[in-house]
Amino acid sequence: MSGHNTHLPTNRALIKDKIYIRYRESRRQSTWSLHSHDGYEIYYFIEGSAAYIIGNNIYNLLPGDMLLFQGSILHRVNPEVTGPYVRSTINFLPSLIERAVTREWLDKFIHLFEEPGGRLIRWSNEEEKTAINLLYEKMHQEKERELPGFHMMIQTHMVELMTVIYRKSMEIGAPNAIPNVTQKEMYVHRILTFINEHYKEPLSLDQIAASLHLNKYYMCHCFKEITGETINVYLSNRRLDEAKKLLRMTDLPIGRIFDEIGFNSAIHFSRLFKQHVGITPQTYRKLNRFYSDSTT
Repeated sequence: MSGHNTHLPTNRALIKDKIYIRYRESRRQSTWSLHSHDGYEIYYFIEGSAAYIIGNNIYNLLPGDMLLFQGSILHRVNPEVTGPYVRSTINFLPSLIERAVTREWLDKFIHLFEEPGGRLIRWSNEEEKTAINLLYEKMHQEKERELPGFHMMIQTHMVELMTVIYRKSMEIGAPNAIPNVTQKEMYVHRILTFINEHYKEPLSLDQIAASLHLNKYYMCHCFKEITGETINVYLSNRRLDEAKKLLRMTDLPIGRIFDEIGFNSAIHFSRLFKQHVGITPQTYRKLNRFYSDSTT
């Protein structure tokens, strides 16, 4: 899998069950792609060494770290090439729990996911970690077994997990600066921020480096080392992500869309779109009009 992808297994599971659970997953991939999906994500890091990029932010993960973010924000994990990589993940739609809690509490829960670069919650107490693991395990087992009432049990455990997370967030207070950020990561944060603010404009590596007062070659080296991909690939992915949103949500002609998002030719845009998404922009729009109608 290369380039930016909408994570279809997540979206399919959310349409079917409103939740997608993976418990203590250790499977590795040949590449870890920048991607997005529907709903919200609760990512729990258990073992290994990895950096996680969400929007403009880079998180150096420690065992017991939890990330809360909107699935629509481009995100990507960059684990160490060797060694273990163990994590548990829950993706969900708010409608999963909306009838189980008051509107006030649903708003409190969803507010936790509204930071544009995600929110870090660091569980350092072993008792807390055990409790979090147990809730993931219970939900996973309920989904695997599908015994009578399993949807209700998953909903109950999900409300419990969100309540525990909310209490912890109140204990921590407002999100602080991301801990343990290196000089290289500070540079990459600046690059990500710049690209996400200016991707609709014509951009070259020379222009980015000059705007940020960085050496072009060192800038490219830092970005590749921290994120696992090149600046040009990230820039193309960011533009393609916006193109997909415009194809799904507007009636803008495709000739206008490529111009709106910084591509210099329709041919280049269409070729790159098909290469990364697997279908033409026209086909994507037709398929996702049905998808959009079915999820509203």
